[in-house]
Amino acid sequence: MSIANRGFFPVGRLVALVLVAVCLATPASAQFGGLKKKLKGDAAAKAAEKAGSEAGAEAPAAAAAPANAPAGGGGMIVLSADVVDRLLAGLKAAKAERELAVKEDTPYGRYNRDQAAYEVAKSKCEAAQQTGIQRIAADQKKNDKYTALTEKMIAAQSKQDYATTAVYQDSALAMIDPSCAVHQPERPSDYYEMQRDIDKRAEQATLKTANFTATEFGQVSDRAIAILNGSAPPGDASPAEKAAVSAKDPELKTLLGLRDAQEGRIAKSAPAAAPAAVADTAPPPAAPAAAVTANDCVVQNVQKHQAEIDALGNRGEAAKNAGNTAAMMAIADTINRIMMAGCKGR
Repeated sequence: MSIANRGFFPVGRLVALVLVAVCLATPASAQFGGLKKKLKGDAAAKAAEKAGSEAGAEAPAAAAAPANAPAGGGGMIVLSADVVDRLLAGLKAAKAERELAVKEDTPYGRYNRDQAAYEVAKSKCEAAQQTGIQRIAADQKKNDKYTALTEKMIAAQSKQDYATTAVYQDSALAMIDPSCAVHQPERPSDYYEMQRDIDKRAEQATLKTANFTATEFGQVSDRAIAILNGSAPPGDASPAEKAAVSAKDPELKTLLGLRDAQEGRIAKSAPAAAPAAVADTAPPPAAPAAAVTANDCVVQNVQKHQAEIDALGNRGEAAKNAGNTAAMMAIADTINRIMMAGCKGR
């Protein structure tokens, strides 16, 4: 209290005595409470003043935020040439990661390599089957060998010896073309789990190479796809953005899987070529070998392989009478193959 008295002493003795009396009559707790209220009031006023000044300073900065602000900050990334290049680099990194996974010595890699080889062999075999049986029939030695293999296959089938059946069947098919003996690989039971792991690897490679977050990559790729498809992306796109995406059109469409889909749609929608007009006075042209009807084709096959078909028919009848359904079905399938050889699609 002596400090307060010294501060008010010059005001006058009377005023000083009044103040002293008031202070003495006021409890200490009341004095402290008033002081706290005063301090809080001052602090609140200063805080409000500071907040107001900071808000005023931030408002211009917010208005001047860059146009290509990252998506994480709530903005929309502008598809500049640099951003499109980053997207392209990320997509290439993902493709490289998937190709690497196929080359690896893992169940996933081995299956995919075997499946790719099977697809190639399947196409080659289908082409060879058109004339394969005819070529074998034209060569007596080959015909005898093919017939013997077929008979052994049927005999093994009748005994339910499926392993031996497969061996003879492959040998017979290989006579048509070696590609026909290539088997489709069995897909691993956990193939799709492995595929998800590869997808994660590819995604990580994309984000790391492109220097995008997952959200940013999603936004950029969605906007690019919309522009490539001729649609308006979210928030529309400026001429500069469209130009940046169009400059990389072929590569982007291929890596984003748009080119195959687009070519498929074009192939389906393309009208069939109109047949050339034939004058009414022109004589009907002779039917080429490729234009033989399916029925004529079957007839020709039956005539060429009549003896073999008859023998197989007798064996099939015997298998039926013996109640051996498996053998009967195998024989019927063999007869059908002989009759329809080269007639598919006619």
